[in-house]
Amino acid sequence: MLKVLKILGATLVLSYTLTAQESETIRVNFRVMPILSGEWTGIFYQPVVNGEMKELEFQSLSRSFETYPYTGENPIIFYRKGGIDENGKTIYAPVGRVLAKSKEQLLFFVTNKAIGRNDAIEEFSLIGLDDSPQGLPMDYISFLNLTGVELGCRFRNENILMRAGFNGPYSLRDSLGKDLFVGMVVQHENSQRIVMKNNWHFESGNRHIILLLPPKKAGSFRIRAYRITEYVRENSKFNSASTPRATKP
Repeated sequence: MLKVLKILGATLVLSYTLTAQESETIRVNFRVMPILSGEWTGIFYQPVVNGEMKELEFQSLSRSFETYPYTGENPIIFYRKGGIDENGKTIYAPVGRVLAKSKEQLLFFVTNKAIGRNDAIEEFSLIGLDDSPQGLPMDYISFLNLTGVELGCRFRNENILMRAGFNGPYSLRDSLGKDLFVGMVVQHENSQRIVMKNNWHFESGNRHIILLLPPKKAGSFRIRAYRITEYVRENSKFNSASTPRATKP
């Protein structure tokens, strides 16, 4: 049976621990996206050192409308209101943090409860994606595997191992305008079980993120897949000739 394992949460913690000492002043722009269930109001960040707190506005399974600027130390820390101090000022308590690794970020918020991290101190685990034209170009696709298990994937007539976290980006330029078979399996005891199969269709001028989520019902082997598509053809920063930093043609 597929489960949301603690492996993903442990990986995120290890990644943060290994680089937490690398404090530096950064200038980035980011958008946010919520995944799975959670309370998506009342989350704040501090755009500049000693500046006013700003509340984030989330859109369900979509990038936020607003792009948020940040200048300060790495990691970026997010807060909720935690009460009032003796001087009547609002106290803000940290609920999540992320190391920014590029100047344009898409930050995925996942509640630790949703991924089985019941021992986590903070409310959220955050996963950052390079959201620049080089990180995810037009006519490319990336997969975010949050099932907690490795998946075998048949995609573009190739076999791909979908590890926990981000996989890709992969080019769609030879597959545009036609049906593309996608199938996924999971190792179960001594056999493989099909957890998803479908035909997808992609048109030129977009870029895509596929969220791979655990089954909705306990005992099910049918994972959930959500496609997040952004039209970028009319954005001057995107060029059909561009390729990502880690090219998967």
